[in-house]
Amino acid sequence: MATINLRRTPLYDAHVALQARMVGFGGFEMPVQYAGVLREHDAVRHRAGLFDLSHMGQYVLRGAEIGEWADQLTVNDVANMRPWQARYNLFCSESGGVHDDVIFYRQEDDEWLLVVNAGNARKMWGILQARRRNGIRLENNHGTHALIAIQGPRSAEIVERLVSPADRESIVAMRYYVCARTVVAGIPALMARTGYTGEDGFEMFVPNDDAVALWDALLEAGVTHGLEPCGLGARDVLRLEAGMPLYGHELEEDITPLQAGLSWAVKFGKPSFEGKVALEAQRVADDYPRIVGFTLEGRAPQPRMGYRVLANNIDVGEVRSGAVGIGTALVDVSVAKPGSQLEIEIRDRRWPATVVKLPFYKRSK
Repeated sequence: MATINLRRTPLYDAHVALQARMVGFGGFEMPVQYAGVLREHDAVRHRAGLFDLSHMGQYVLRGAEIGEWADQLTVNDVANMRPWQARYNLFCSESGGVHDDVIFYRQEDDEWLLVVNAGNARKMWGILQARRRNGIRLENNHGTHALIAIQGPRSAEIVERLVSPADRESIVAMRYYVCARTVVAGIPALMARTGYTGEDGFEMFVPNDDAVALWDALLEAGVTHGLEPCGLGARDVLRLEAGMPLYGHELEEDITPLQAGLSWAVKFGKPSFEGKVALEAQRVADDYPRIVGFTLEGRAPQPRMGYRVLANNIDVGEVRSGAVGIGTALVDVSVAKPGSQLEIEIRDRRWPATVVKLPFYKRSK
């Protein structure tokens, strides 16, 4: 059997000390849970949770024409982003399938941070290099810079305790999908009000050498606020409830943004971008399979990726993600409307299910 050499984030020893159960994910040894998925899920929904996301790929893009260049490579608008704004985007192939879903963080006029999924980091680095123009410089910070996220309704209170007094008011008042340079617990960091849980929260980017000090400071500051370290298990349930796609499940090389319900991110008004012709044809035909949410009836076991989805005894798709009582599936357009009745085959038994509108959970503002 081949040996897989997994990388470790700078917080690996901290996770082990907290008795996290470690698993391989995206080429790294990552914590899947500490005290348990249910407890960590509850912390994020009602108090705050702390995540190590240092396995994610981080690339710094520099050059006066980054926005125009990236506009031709991605489906969403980039060039019209203002400094210190963040925006979700997707890199697609010419056939419209998704290479990766990413977030651009514009910093100075000619410097941007691009965050990609860990499992796609090598592929995305190759795509960026292959399409690089003169005057555009690329810096690969994957594995050298950490990413720590604090998520939950009390996250702003915790961060407020650690941000430098000069920045405190502006950071706490920061709007969603905005970023800023600040100092947290004495550590210079890029901070963004972004996340992947459906809750309010912040993501902090620092060099690896500062990661442990920042992680420890956040945990200590959050003790009285109910902050808990959280793993990938809770994160997957939280993002599923919030209707956020996960690459490899709701997004893939052969699943387009339109199929994934991300048409809002595809700017057909742009003159051109990779995949535009294929996506326009798919939009016009309007007969493509869709990612939908579903709820299960009864005490059904948790559905898992690849399970059969049927309607009137006919195969109409397959499960892409699942948690207890809910899931997503890629199904034929004929059964994609909310209210459509399905059956999910789980361990040789079929369980009734109903198509519902995503997301399953939306926090109150």
